[in-house]
Amino acid sequence: MFLDLINIQKVRRAILYLLVIALTVWMQFSLLPDLRILGVKPFFAPVAAVAIGLWEGGVWGGVLGLLTGLSCDLALNESTVTFLILFAAFGFFAGVLGSYVINRRFFSFLLLSAAALLLTALVQAAPFWLFRGVSLDTLLPIALLQTLWSVPFAVPAYYLCKKISGKRRIN
Repeated sequence: MFLDLINIQKVRRAILYLLVIALTVWMQFSLLPDLRILGVKPFFAPVAAVAIGLWEGGVWGGVLGLLTGLSCDLALNESTVTFLILFAAFGFFAGVLGSYVINRRFFSFLLLSAAALLLTALVQAAPFWLFRGVSLDTLLPIALLQTLWSVPFAVPAYYLCKKISGKRRIN
């Protein structure tokens, strides 16, 4: 009786997206932390929330973005909930934009990912500017370099989430 209420396809997709999130967080914090260009590490975890939101809609994007942000906050051993809120918003807004405003093609996804990565870099730089007095002339090039260094990691996320969603038609 309860099996009739469960949509097996949605459960399967949710499990696959959770595996994508786990793989992203694992790569972010254990496999690639020493991969630096000019002292800047890539931070590509927001891309997972954007990709899931783009292909699955605002609700799934928000919830799974929340889980991605929680995983990143826990992995960084910080007491803040910055990434939790930020990635949930990225997933939700990517889903809304993908459903109503933009198409789901690769270029649109790349622009959304770059915007999310830049906003994440700026949020990471904000405490240094506000509380430690580091000038914006120093922080902005670092944020831009982190964004540019993280964008190539968006390519596999797009195709992986597209494959998991099973959607053939591009809006």
